[in-house]
Amino acid sequence: KATVSVLNWPHRRVVHRVHQSSTMISNFMRGFGFAMRETAYHADRIGCMMMGTHTHKERVVSWKRLTPFQGRNPMVESTCFVAPNANIIGGVHVAHNSNVFYQTVIRGDIRDVHIAGTTTIQDRCVIRCTPASECTIGAHVTIEPCVTITGCSIADDVYIGAGSVIMEGARIESQSIIAPGSVVQKFAVVPSGELWAGCPAEKIRDLTDEEVASLRQSALHAAGLAEAHKDATEKSFYQEDEEVQVLEQWTRLEAQREPIRMPYGQFDAGPIGSGTHLNIPGQVMAGKKRVI
Repeated sequence: KATVSVLNWPHRRVVHRVHQSSTMISNFMRGFGFAMRETAYHADRIGCMMMGTHTHKERVVSWKRLTPFQGRNPMVESTCFVAPNANIIGGVHVAHNSNVFYQTVIRGDIRDVHIAGTTTIQDRCVIRCTPASECTIGAHVTIEPCVTITGCSIADDVYIGAGSVIMEGARIESQSIIAPGSVVQKFAVVPSGELWAGCPAEKIRDLTDEEVASLRQSALHAAGLAEAHKDATEKSFYQEDEEVQVLEQWTRLEAQREPIRMPYGQFDAGPIGSGTHLNIPGQVMAGKKRVI
Protein backbone atom coordinates (compact mmCIF):
# COMPACT_ATOMS: atom_id res chain seq x y z
CA LYS A 1 0.00 0.00 0.00
CA ALA A 2 1.52 3.32 -1.09
CA THR A 3 0.53 6.52 0.71
CA VAL A 4 1.26 10.11 -0.09
CA SER A 5 1.79 12.55 2.79
CA VAL A 6 1.16 16.25 2.98
CA LEU A 7 1.16 18.74 5.79
CA ASN A 8 -2.09 19.20 7.67
CA TRP A 9 -2.92 22.84 6.83
CA PRO A 10 -4.78 23.76 10.07
CA HIS A 11 -1.90 22.24 11.96
CA ARG A 12 0.50 24.42 9.92
CA ARG A 13 -1.31 27.53 11.10
CA VAL A 14 -0.92 26.39 14.69
CA VAL A 15 2.79 25.76 14.16
CA HIS A 16 3.17 29.20 12.58
CA ARG A 17 1.52 30.87 15.59
CA VAL A 18 3.75 28.92 17.95
CA HIS A 19 6.79 30.08 15.98
CA GLN A 20 5.61 33.71 16.20
CA SER A 21 5.15 33.36 19.95
CA SER A 22 8.62 31.88 20.39
CA THR A 23 10.11 34.75 18.37
CA MET A 24 8.36 37.32 20.57
CA ILE A 25 9.62 35.57 23.69
CA SER A 26 13.14 35.48 22.32
CA ASN A 27 13.09 39.20 21.51
CA PHE A 28 11.73 39.98 24.97
CA MET A 29 14.48 37.97 26.65
CA ARG A 30 17.18 39.74 24.63
CA GLY A 31 15.78 43.16 25.55
CA PHE A 32 15.41 42.19 29.20
CA GLY A 33 18.95 40.87 29.30
CA PHE A 34 20.31 44.09 27.80
CA ALA A 35 18.41 46.14 30.37
CA MET A 36 19.82 44.03 33.23
CA ARG A 37 23.37 44.50 31.96
CA GLU A 38 22.92 48.26 31.70
CA THR A 39 21.46 48.37 35.22
CA ALA A 40 24.42 46.44 36.62
CA TYR A 41 26.87 48.73 34.83
CA HIS A 42 25.36 51.89 36.30
CA ALA A 43 25.08 50.27 39.74
CA ASP A 44 28.82 49.51 39.59
CA ARG A 45 29.60 53.14 38.76
CA ILE A 46 27.46 54.41 41.65
CA GLY A 47 29.14 51.97 44.03
CA CYS A 48 32.61 53.13 42.96
CA MET A 49 31.64 56.77 43.48
CA MET A 50 30.32 56.03 46.98
CA MET A 51 33.54 54.18 47.87
CA GLY A 52 35.68 56.98 46.48
CA THR A 53 37.44 54.78 43.94
CA HIS A 54 37.86 55.32 40.23
CA THR A 55 35.17 53.99 37.97
CA HIS A 56 36.37 51.12 35.82
CA LYS A 57 36.30 52.12 32.16
CA GLU A 58 36.46 49.53 29.42
CA ARG A 59 36.94 50.66 25.84
CA VAL A 60 35.77 48.48 22.99
CA VAL A 61 38.23 48.76 20.11
CA SER A 62 37.12 47.28 16.80
CA TRP A 63 39.61 45.11 14.95
CA LYS A 64 40.62 46.50 11.57
CA ARG A 65 41.68 43.98 8.98
CA LEU A 66 42.98 46.65 6.61
CA THR A 67 44.86 49.61 8.10
CA PRO A 68 46.25 52.52 6.06
CA PHE A 69 49.62 53.81 7.25
CA GLN A 70 51.21 57.15 6.35
CA GLY A 71 49.52 57.37 2.97
CA ARG A 72 50.04 53.70 2.12
CA ASN A 73 46.75 51.86 1.61
CA PRO A 74 46.27 48.07 1.48
CA MET A 75 44.89 46.75 -1.80
CA VAL A 76 43.11 43.39 -1.46
CA GLU A 77 41.02 41.76 -4.18
CA SER A 78 37.41 40.96 -3.35
CA THR A 79 38.01 37.24 -4.01
CA CYS A 80 40.57 37.04 -1.19
CA PHE A 81 39.91 35.73 2.32
CA VAL A 82 41.27 37.84 5.17
CA ALA A 83 40.50 36.42 8.61
CA PRO A 84 38.61 38.69 11.02
CA ASN A 85 41.62 38.97 13.36
CA ALA A 86 44.33 39.31 10.71
CA ASN A 87 46.11 42.62 10.12
CA ILE A 88 47.18 44.00 6.75
CA ILE A 89 48.92 47.33 7.26
CA GLY A 90 50.18 49.89 4.78
CA GLY A 91 51.31 49.21 1.22
CA VAL A 92 50.30 45.57 0.89
CA HIS A 93 48.97 44.29 -2.45
CA VAL A 94 47.13 40.94 -2.35
CA ALA A 95 46.04 39.47 -5.70
CA HIS A 96 42.99 37.33 -6.52
CA ASN A 97 42.12 34.19 -4.54
CA SER A 98 44.94 34.64 -2.04
CA ASN A 99 44.22 34.07 1.64
CA VAL A 100 45.43 35.44 4.95
CA PHE A 101 44.48 33.29 7.92
CA TYR A 102 43.97 34.06 11.59
CA GLN A 103 46.31 36.31 13.63
CA THR A 104 48.63 36.89 10.69
CA VAL A 105 50.25 40.33 10.38
CA ILE A 106 51.49 41.72 7.05
CA ARG A 107 53.24 45.08 7.35
CA GLY A 108 53.93 47.33 4.43
CA ASP A 109 54.77 50.31 6.61
CA ILE A 110 58.25 51.01 5.20
CA ARG A 111 58.13 49.54 1.71
CA ASP A 112 55.56 47.54 -0.28
CA VAL A 113 54.61 43.89 0.09
CA HIS A 114 53.37 42.12 -3.05
CA ILE A 115 51.46 38.80 -2.86
CA ALA A 116 50.43 37.11 -6.12
CA GLY A 117 47.30 35.05 -6.77
CA THR A 118 46.19 31.78 -5.11
CA THR A 119 48.73 32.07 -2.30
CA THR A 120 47.82 30.98 1.21
CA ILE A 121 49.39 32.48 4.33
CA GLN A 122 48.29 30.49 7.32
CA ASP A 123 47.91 31.32 11.01
CA ARG A 124 50.24 33.58 13.05
CA CYS A 125 52.63 34.48 10.29
CA VAL A 126 54.57 37.75 10.20
CA ILE A 127 55.50 39.28 6.85
CA ARG A 128 57.31 42.62 6.71
CA CYS A 129 59.71 44.61 4.60
CA THR A 130 62.88 46.55 5.46
CA PRO A 131 64.14 49.97 4.35
CA ALA A 132 66.42 48.23 1.86
CA SER A 133 64.18 45.39 0.62
CA GLU A 134 60.60 44.95 -0.46
CA CYS A 135 58.85 41.63 0.09
CA THR A 136 57.54 39.74 -2.93
CA ILE A 137 55.64 36.44 -2.80
CA GLY A 138 54.67 34.63 -6.00
CA ALA A 139 51.58 32.66 -7.02
CA HIS A 140 50.52 29.24 -5.68
CA VAL A 141 52.72 29.58 -2.60
CA THR A 142 51.79 27.75 0.61
CA ILE A 143 53.10 29.32 3.82
CA GLU A 144 52.46 27.20 6.89
CA PRO A 145 51.68 28.63 10.38
CA CYS A 146 54.13 30.72 12.43
CA VAL A 147 56.44 31.66 9.55
CA THR A 148 58.45 34.90 9.69
CA ILE A 149 59.32 36.50 6.36
CA THR A 150 61.42 39.67 6.18
CA GLY A 151 62.18 41.60 2.99
CA CYS A 152 62.81 38.64 0.68
CA SER A 153 61.71 37.28 -2.69
CA ILE A 154 59.70 34.06 -3.04
CA ALA A 155 58.87 32.73 -6.52
CA ASP A 156 55.85 30.68 -7.68
CA ASP A 157 54.99 27.15 -6.48
CA VAL A 158 56.94 27.23 -3.22
CA TYR A 159 56.15 25.46 0.06
CA ILE A 160 57.44 26.95 3.33
CA GLY A 161 57.08 24.73 6.38
CA ALA A 162 55.74 25.78 9.76
CA GLY A 163 57.97 27.85 12.02
CA SER A 164 60.48 28.74 9.32
CA VAL A 165 62.32 32.06 9.16
CA ILE A 166 63.21 33.70 5.84
CA MET A 167 65.64 36.54 6.46
CA GLU A 168 66.26 39.78 4.61
CA GLY A 169 67.49 39.59 1.04
CA ALA A 170 66.94 35.82 0.64
CA ARG A 171 65.68 34.53 -2.69
CA ILE A 172 63.67 31.33 -3.00
CA GLU A 173 63.22 30.18 -6.57
CA SER A 174 60.18 28.36 -7.97
CA GLN A 175 59.25 24.75 -7.20
CA SER A 176 61.26 24.46 -4.00
CA ILE A 177 60.49 23.41 -0.42
CA ILE A 178 61.69 24.87 2.87
CA ALA A 179 61.34 22.27 5.63
CA PRO A 180 59.58 23.18 8.90
CA GLY A 181 61.71 25.04 11.42
CA SER A 182 64.35 26.08 8.91
CA VAL A 183 66.20 29.40 8.95
CA VAL A 184 67.17 30.77 5.53
CA GLN A 185 69.96 33.26 6.13
CA LYS A 186 70.39 36.74 4.68
CA PHE A 187 70.94 36.90 0.91
CA ALA A 188 70.85 33.11 0.58
CA VAL A 189 69.57 31.68 -2.73
CA VAL A 190 67.47 28.52 -2.79
CA PRO A 191 67.63 27.10 -6.36
CA SER A 192 64.60 25.69 -8.10
CA GLY A 193 63.67 22.05 -7.45
CA GLU A 194 65.52 21.64 -4.14
CA LEU A 195 64.64 20.81 -0.53
CA TRP A 196 66.37 22.94 2.09
CA ALA A 197 66.32 22.39 5.86
CA GLY A 198 68.21 23.19 9.04
CA CYS A 199 69.47 26.19 10.97
CA PRO A 200 71.06 27.63 8.97
CA ALA A 201 69.18 26.06 6.09
CA GLU A 202 71.13 24.15 3.44
CA LYS A 203 70.38 21.83 0.58
CA ILE A 204 69.23 18.34 1.55
CA ARG A 205 68.35 16.83 -1.82
CA ASP A 206 66.57 17.42 -5.11
CA LEU A 207 62.78 17.15 -5.23
CA THR A 208 61.08 14.23 -6.91
CA ASP A 209 58.58 14.70 -9.72
CA GLU A 210 55.74 13.79 -7.33
CA GLU A 211 56.82 16.44 -4.83
CA VAL A 212 57.02 19.10 -7.51
CA ALA A 213 53.52 18.23 -8.72
CA SER A 214 52.18 18.35 -5.16
CA LEU A 215 53.23 21.98 -4.68
CA ARG A 216 50.48 23.32 -6.92
CA GLN A 217 47.91 20.89 -5.48
CA SER A 218 48.76 22.02 -1.95
CA ALA A 219 48.08 25.64 -2.87
CA LEU A 220 44.76 24.79 -4.55
CA HIS A 221 43.63 22.69 -1.58
CA ALA A 222 44.41 25.53 0.85
CA ALA A 223 42.52 27.97 -1.37
CA GLY A 224 39.43 25.74 -1.29
CA LEU A 225 39.59 25.54 2.50
CA ALA A 226 39.93 29.32 2.73
CA GLU A 227 36.77 29.73 0.64
CA ALA A 228 34.81 27.80 3.26
CA HIS A 229 36.30 29.97 6.02
CA LYS A 230 35.31 33.08 4.09
CA ASP A 231 31.68 31.95 3.87
CA ALA A 232 31.61 31.13 7.58
CA THR A 233 33.23 34.33 8.87
CA GLU A 234 31.17 36.73 6.76
CA LYS A 235 27.91 35.64 8.39
CA SER A 236 26.71 37.60 11.38
CA PHE A 237 25.69 35.93 14.62
CA TYR A 238 22.03 36.62 13.90
CA GLN A 239 22.28 35.06 10.42
CA GLU A 240 23.76 31.88 11.87
CA ASP A 241 21.11 31.83 14.60
CA GLU A 242 18.37 32.30 11.99
CA GLU A 243 19.72 29.44 9.87
CA VAL A 244 19.71 27.14 12.90
CA GLN A 245 16.13 28.10 13.75
CA VAL A 246 14.95 27.52 10.18
CA LEU A 247 16.61 24.11 10.12
CA GLU A 248 15.05 23.13 13.44
CA GLN A 249 11.62 24.33 12.31
CA TRP A 250 11.88 22.37 9.06
CA THR A 251 12.83 19.23 11.00
CA ARG A 252 9.81 19.63 13.28
CA LEU A 253 7.45 20.16 10.35
CA GLU A 254 8.75 17.06 8.59
CA ALA A 255 8.27 15.02 11.75
CA GLN A 256 4.67 16.26 12.13
CA ARG A 257 3.51 15.41 8.62
CA GLU A 258 0.42 13.18 8.57
CA PRO A 259 -0.20 10.62 5.80
CA ILE A 260 -3.46 10.88 3.84
CA ARG A 261 -4.87 8.74 1.03
CA MET A 262 -5.68 10.21 -2.34
CA PRO A 263 -7.59 8.79 -5.34
CA TYR A 264 -5.52 7.13 -8.03
CA GLY A 265 -4.03 9.44 -10.66
CA GLN A 266 -4.46 12.73 -8.79
CA PHE A 267 -1.59 15.08 -8.10
CA ASP A 268 -0.66 16.03 -4.58
CA ALA A 269 1.33 19.23 -3.98
CA GLY A 270 2.94 17.81 -0.87
CA PRO A 271 4.86 19.88 1.72
CA ILE A 272 6.75 23.04 0.82
CA GLY A 273 9.84 22.32 -1.25
CA SER A 274 9.00 18.67 -1.86
CA GLY A 275 7.71 19.03 -5.45
CA THR A 276 4.62 17.42 -6.99
CA HIS A 277 3.69 13.77 -6.45
CA LEU A 278 1.50 11.42 -8.47
CA ASN A 279 -0.39 8.68 -6.69
CA ILE A 280 0.61 5.23 -7.86
CA PRO A 281 -1.38 2.00 -8.50
CA GLY A 282 -2.30 -0.24 -5.61
CA GLN A 283 -3.40 2.62 -3.36
CA VAL A 284 -6.41 2.34 -1.10
CA MET A 285 -9.33 4.37 -2.47
CA ALA A 286 -12.75 4.74 -0.84
CA GLY A 287 -12.10 1.75 1.40
CA LYS A 288 -11.31 -0.59 -1.51
CA LYS A 289 -7.94 -1.72 -2.78
CA ARG A 290 -7.45 -0.82 -6.38
CA VAL A 291 -5.56 -3.54 -8.22
CA ILE A 292 -4.02 -2.94 -11.66
